[in-house]
Amino acid sequence: MTQPQPNNHTRAPLWRILTITAVLSVGTGSITQGLYFVAEASCGFGRASQFLLGVVMGLIYIPAALAAGPVIRSLDARGSRLAPRTLLIVLITFAGLIALLPPALHRSGLDACWSIWLTAAAYSACTGLIWPIVEWYLSGGRKHAALRMAAGRFNIVWTSAIVACAWILAPFLERAPLDFLAVLAALHAAALAVVLGLPPRPQPPLDDETPHPLAYERLLSTARRLLPISYVLMSALAPYLVGALAAIGVAIAWQPVVVSIWLVARVVTMITLERWHGWHGSPAMLAVGAATLTLGFAGCILAPLAASLPLMAAALAVFGVGMGTIYTAALYYALEVGGHSADAGGTHEALIGAGYTAGPAIGLAAAIAVDSQAIPESGFSVAIVITAAAVCTLAYAAASRLRTKTNQNNENYNA
Repeated sequence: MTQPQPNNHTRAPLWRILTITAVLSVGTGSITQGLYFVAEASCGFGRASQFLLGVVMGLIYIPAALAAGPVIRSLDARGSRLAPRTLLIVLITFAGLIALLPPALHRSGLDACWSIWLTAAAYSACTGLIWPIVEWYLSGGRKHAALRMAAGRFNIVWTSAIVACAWILAPFLERAPLDFLAVLAALHAAALAVVLGLPPRPQPPLDDETPHPLAYERLLSTARRLLPISYVLMSALAPYLVGALAAIGVAIAWQPVVVSIWLVARVVTMITLERWHGWHGSPAMLAVGAATLTLGFAGCILAPLAASLPLMAAALAVFGVGMGTIYTAALYYALEVGGHSADAGGTHEALIGAGYTAGPAIGLAAAIAVDSQAIPESGFSVAIVITAAAVCTLAYAAASRLRTKTNQNNENYNA
């Protein structure tokens, strides 16, 4: 007996979306957070190579995320039978196969180090397209209370999966780091079984839904300025922490566990915000997010200079609160204001990609400056702090000025 296929107007079951999110988030976390450790442990990637790897992933991720909406519209315009669900299946399959390349080469006795670059680039391209589509399914047919609940649980699931990824990675680093990437292929196969049960397309907006408050649009604008800044700082930290934790005296097998402190703090923050809804429509939460993000980042950079593991742990926890606060606001307002297409998720993910690119670029510039003896080794941490702070300040100021100018133009036009 064959099971009936879901129709185009069925709202995607939340449990399916959350299951897909959990499985694929382990894969995304393995690349964006864990690949630095794998590259260092298996191929001896130096500091400059670590940062360059991050730049490559970010540069690929941005156009991929922005392309999600146009790609789907182009397929629709041509009458293609490649529905969003089918596109998800293709992307998930390819990403799982590309993750197998480094361990397969290594097991064959061939040089696998070059393939880390290819895997990073190809996997980033796939996930840049995957996540806007998943977020489109998440928001399809949901608004207000239903969307708040769905987005909150989505955040809890994917951040928890990233924590699990860090803990799973740790035992692989000392014995067979590249084999960790083979785990991704199995996870992608599991995700495919769940994706097959999704409707071919996300459910369109409901006809009777009430409009969102106008304040949400202003808060979305602010959140979208803070989101890439948060990922600039996070991406600058990710490869930096490999050397910083070693300088403090943390063994490589324990480094992912220490890093997971900020990941755990982010999960706790998102659980809190999922249960407490008093932050909706309030600008205070974004101010708290910006403050904790800044303090946490500064503490992480200063901890190796003080050779203090407790300071590093505390700073990571504060940083995680900032990351969780800003991300929660940015995703919720994006889906509430304009989440009924892949474009909303694409813009959200592209902003994350901008941070994924700029953060490692800052670290790469500082590493090159040290290697060329333009600045002393002792100035490496200071260079990252100053440059990251300057880039984030200038980016926020430029975005604020652009928004003000746009509003003035709109007012003149309406007048």
